[in-house]
Amino acid sequence: MKRKLLWVRWAVWLGLQLATGRAAELNVAVADRMRILESYADLKQALGRLNEQEAQQTAQHQQQANRLEALQQAVRQLTLDAQNVVASASEREQAGSKAESMQGELRAAETALKRFDENNRRQITANMQALRQKYFTAVQAQIKAYAAEHHLALILDSSALATQNGVGGVLHADAQLDITAAIIARVNAPAAAATNAPAGLQK
Repeated sequence: MKRKLLWVRWAVWLGLQLATGRAAELNVAVADRMRILESYADLKQALGRLNEQEAQQTAQHQQQANRLEALQQAVRQLTLDAQNVVASASEREQAGSKAESMQGELRAAETALKRFDENNRRQITANMQALRQKYFTAVQAQIKAYAAEHHLALILDSSALATQNGVGGVLHADAQLDITAAIIARVNAPAAAATNAPAGLQK
């Protein structure tokens, strides 16, 4: 009976050792996804082009805003002229008629500027969402490919350490586990850049 118990204990111990060995073989790595995106050359170029478009839209907004302000000033002056007791009745009537006729142009300019700004906001939001989807997906694909090639079972996002002060993120990681530089090299490789570039933005 004692011999049987010894065999059972030995089998349990052996099972625990094997389980511990499998756990030790579990390959884990970390990658700073935000640093990867910040170092993504093709993404930088795409963001640069978006910034240029936004600068052009800002200039167009300013032109329309300047025109609107000029119209507002003109209407205010005409309204004052229509109330000027020093001027003749004919001059006051003429100024009042012109101010009234410019009201329609003023409202149209206000509506046009508001619509222009709303369209710009929608376009900027759509463009940023498209870039986010495209490049986050591209980075994720490269991380998965790297994991498969290097037999990594788990890769944690170490950028949570900076954004959350470690709460709910990576509390500590040995430098040897960090594959951020390797992923940056992969996403910036010519073949990857050509594959991951959004439609219409490829060189």
